[in-house]
Amino acid sequence: MAEFQHNNHVHSTTQQPPFLLDTGCIPHMGFEPQQDHSDLEMVNEFTEQMRMAIKEAKSAIRKVQDDMKKYYDCQRTLAPVFKPGNKVFLDASDICTTCLSQKLSH
Repeated sequence: MAEFQHNNHVHSTTQQPPFLLDTGCIPHMGFEPQQDHSDLEMVNEFTEQMRMAIKEAKSAIRKVQDDMKKYYDCQRTLAPVFKPGNKVFLDASDICTTCLSQKLSH
């Protein structure tokens, strides 16, 4: 039942249930009435449903990615521009030298 609920629940990113995107139809509990269609109609309907589901999922994912980028970029600033001769601080914790004293290794 948990798997059924997960596959039938609308995902926040794609705005579609995972089962619909995978198979092209909503999972049924088994007591819904069956519809009679010809095989060709069912194939065409399935193909169109899959095409539309994938299109909607892609646009929803693109929108979420744009939103995430916008909020991420609000927190970031441009990197400083360094020129030859500028003085900068260097974190030497990962630099190994042959000098016995780190203090004198510069």
